[in-house]
Amino acid sequence: MSNGSPTVRRRRLGAQLRDLRKTSGSNVEEIAEAFGVTPSTIYRMELGRVGVKARDVGLFAKLYNVQDEDLIKELTSLARDGNKRGWWAKYSDTISPPYATYIGLEEETTRLHIYDGLIINGLLQTKDYARATFDFASVRNREQAERRIELRMERQNRVKGKQLQLWNILDEAAIRRVIGGPTVMRQQLEHLLNLAALQNTTIQILPFGAGVYPGMLGSFTIMEFGPSGDPDEPEYKHPDVVYIEGHTADVYEEENVTPFRRVLEDLQKAALSAEETMTMIRGAIDNLS
Repeated sequence: MSNGSPTVRRRRLGAQLRDLRKTSGSNVEEIAEAFGVTPSTIYRMELGRVGVKARDVGLFAKLYNVQDEDLIKELTSLARDGNKRGWWAKYSDTISPPYATYIGLEEETTRLHIYDGLIINGLLQTKDYARATFDFASVRNREQAERRIELRMERQNRVKGKQLQLWNILDEAAIRRVIGGPTVMRQQLEHLLNLAALQNTTIQILPFGAGVYPGMLGSFTIMEFGPSGDPDEPEYKHPDVVYIEGHTADVYEEENVTPFRRVLEDLQKAALSAEETMTMIRGAIDNLS
């Protein structure tokens, strides 16, 4: 098994356990009783939100009448990998479980398509711009905010290291809204130009003159995954995921990704080209100067 994101391993294991339960015709209530937990815990395991202990795989196999030793070995390996701590665990005191789930998925994604409406995406932010965004956010204290900023900067390593393909569509409002003052904003826009020059990064601006499009109702991210890298199952690929951040809850959509792709295509067509985008950003920098 490859040393991938434990979040992805947990989700993969959960999906297989769910399929096995349905194939066996097992009742969730009965499975929960066998484990001495509530049915909601079984559902959370199947969603990858709760880890499965390696020693519990044997009981799952017995309950679902799984006799394939290779499959049991794979499930056990996934359980072990799923319970490992990702590098972001050191920030667990400052981030919520849903956000940790997102970071775990982001760590293994190979391509991100992002639409942002009012603010520059965290993967493209400078430290000073990020700090300015926390000035108006609900953060308990400055130390906690600094820890979150450190995490945001560490997440950017895969972009700067060209390990991640990033396609970001920004509404023009994101480069016009001066956050942190003219100096901070100018440095942020210059940072966007530098990132846009990377081969793995494409940035497009949706200008005010483009009118209204469905995707403008809210920001969203489409996460694409490549092959697992597992020598035992090289063809396995985690399903693409749409992530929508909410004020009260985050949404992960795997079954209805196509509508979001269509919206994204419309936004890409309406947005300025990469070259025109860089010209607009340079103009915004000149205005700040």
